[in-house]
Amino acid sequence: MSRSRSNAAVTWAETMALWLLPALFVASLFAMRDASLPFWQAFNLDPDYYYLLNGLRLVEGLSPTDVSHPGTPIQVLIAAVIRALHPLDPMERVVDAVLADPEGHLMAATTVIFLLVGASLWLMGREAFRWGGLAPALLAQSSPFLARIIVKMALHPKPEPFMVIAAALLVAVGFAALRAERCRDGHAVLAGLVMGFGICCKIHFMALGVLPLFLFDRRRVVVYAGVTLLSFGLFFAPALGSLDIWLDWLHRVFLGAGAYGDGPQTVIEPGKYVRAIWRLFSAKWFYTGAVILSLSLLLVHGLALRSGRAAPDRRTRLLLGLVAAAFATHVLIAKQPAPHYMVPALMLTGPMLALLWAISRESVPERLWRPAWAVLGVVLVVAGGNAQWRQRTELAQWSRDTQAFVMEERFAACARVYFDAASAKSFAFQRGDMNALARYSPRLEKLFPAEEYSWFIFDHTWWKQSLMRWNKPVELDAILAAHPCTVFRGNQYQRFRDLNHTMRFDDSCPVGEEMIFTLGVTCDGQPVGR
Repeated sequence: MSRSRSNAAVTWAETMALWLLPALFVASLFAMRDASLPFWQAFNLDPDYYYLLNGLRLVEGLSPTDVSHPGTPIQVLIAAVIRALHPLDPMERVVDAVLADPEGHLMAATTVIFLLVGASLWLMGREAFRWGGLAPALLAQSSPFLARIIVKMALHPKPEPFMVIAAALLVAVGFAALRAERCRDGHAVLAGLVMGFGICCKIHFMALGVLPLFLFDRRRVVVYAGVTLLSFGLFFAPALGSLDIWLDWLHRVFLGAGAYGDGPQTVIEPGKYVRAIWRLFSAKWFYTGAVILSLSLLLVHGLALRSGRAAPDRRTRLLLGLVAAAFATHVLIAKQPAPHYMVPALMLTGPMLALLWAISRESVPERLWRPAWAVLGVVLVVAGGNAQWRQRTELAQWSRDTQAFVMEERFAACARVYFDAASAKSFAFQRGDMNALARYSPRLEKLFPAEEYSWFIFDHTWWKQSLMRWNKPVELDAILAAHPCTVFRGNQYQRFRDLNHTMRFDDSCPVGEEMIFTLGVTCDGQPVGR
């Protein structure tokens, strides 16, 4: 009886330990979200408002039209949250409620996303625990704490938190397959379901698809590939009405040597491309260190295997799969080496460390192994906590800087023109609505002052450079003639100045990472005679 109670107590303690890091990460997400609100600020609105309005399209029974990621599962979740908040309301009232309170609906959606992220990290930890114990489980769960970009991107209703979920679930399947004496069809089916989901969230998640290939035999690989295709089709189904938009975007992105299909239509520029692959390792110390240590261990194991001093080890196969998936991510995103595209690969850092912990325990003397991992554990805790604190501090500072300058109060009589990307609710809605094919412009026009305009100074996915008042193009000369003063605000101000190099502004002032330019008024709101 006593032994039974003791085992039950240990199991309970271990279960609580497996919730520790997921709970801390979810708490960090809530704290950072609160520090970075509102969602319409320039550093948040892409793609929060895009996905909100495309989720609203789904509620109305229409296909989403912002499908470049393609991002369908996120839009479906937002649609489900909207409908859950208004279960009995007629459609007109639902649309009006979302447009009147976008922030409240985005808060509800991100709350659900945060909880799903925490659950996926727990599930990955549980499978790692069943395979190797508590230490490998905690190491596997540490990934989100070891790269600031993960928590920063996971704050939003966008593909990145869903790729955190998909990466955690895929690794969980890997640990489950490793624990089994032999891989089963069930492992291949689960891996395929996760892969189809992840790819439908963001296309470059397919790089992680190489991971299961190192564990499955030929039969399971066929099952895995087939289920992946079916899963992708299932998750993409709500967006089938926009399939032509997605295929056109995919074609352009594939042919273009630069970001978003720009540059020479040669697929890649070899010199820039190869440099970008290696540059993606920069400033990612834990990830890069884990990859280097993994490659070193795999090299040693391979040499020992060739000389007959070691037997085949399925753990090294999973480790090789993780490293291969990481490199495949670099190869896939090198045309546009944006840091947030690395989220799936960065999520593999903890699982690599977990496997290194287990494999090195058998090959490194205990007197060296134990203190080395103890020191690393302390470093991970300190660095992870520091990264979370620094990220929250940065977001809070951005919010303070952005909100310190209230355009409506200082320039009430002026035309207010927001260019890419500006911290203004109308601009966030305007860009989001353009990604929804301007479906909600007639309603939104009634909700905002007539003095507010949006100026798109870049070509966007579905529209070109243009000065807009909702779904209507506007001439700058008409705006200047209709108002005693005009104020411009946005963060791509060098591009804005280049486009307007002949215009003589009366004043300019920085607001955080944005810049304000004025005509007929100074930055402190005083009229200027022209």
